[in-house]
Amino acid sequence: MADGYVLATVHRPENTDSAEALRAILRELGALATADRPVVLPLHPRTRARVEAAGLTDLLAPLTVTAPLGYSEFLALARHSALLVSDSGGIQEECTVLGRPLVVVRRSTERPEAMADFADLVEPGAAIGAAARRRLASGAQELERLAALPSPFGDGLASDRIVALLTAIGAPAELAAAA
Repeated sequence: MADGYVLATVHRPENTDSAEALRAILRELGALATADRPVVLPLHPRTRARVEAAGLTDLLAPLTVTAPLGYSEFLALARHSALLVSDSGGIQEECTVLGRPLVVVRRSTERPEAMADFADLVEPGAAIGAAARRRLASGAQELERLAALPSPFGDGLASDRIVALLTAIGAPAELAAAA
């Protein structure tokens, strides 16, 4: 079901250590979930413990909760999601390579480059749903537009360019091979 689900992660202390923030995030994620567009939530063990300690387990019911995923599994899901909702710093970079929209649930970000086209920065609460619905409403055209944009974090080909430059200047083969 490519492009037919929302993929979410919640693990940062600013969102999990506050029962109020965690409640707001889970409510908004639950409100986004539909039969046609599930919200997949790989649940970090620390987040699960916070959900249980705060008595918020019932808010997981509308979500498709999975065990934590490995990096490659997560990226495979992210690549085919309609939208990402996360408080992760790394996902702010990865969404630009994957060409996927992202709603960043944090008070601030150290990666403002992603905010120009790929991501919206929102605090826990109703702003999550508003930003998510706006991004989802853009549909396939927005996914195509994002996929065509270059990542502001680079193209992943720096090592190839380094090897080509080293070869061009006649660097010893072992130096080029090490690059």
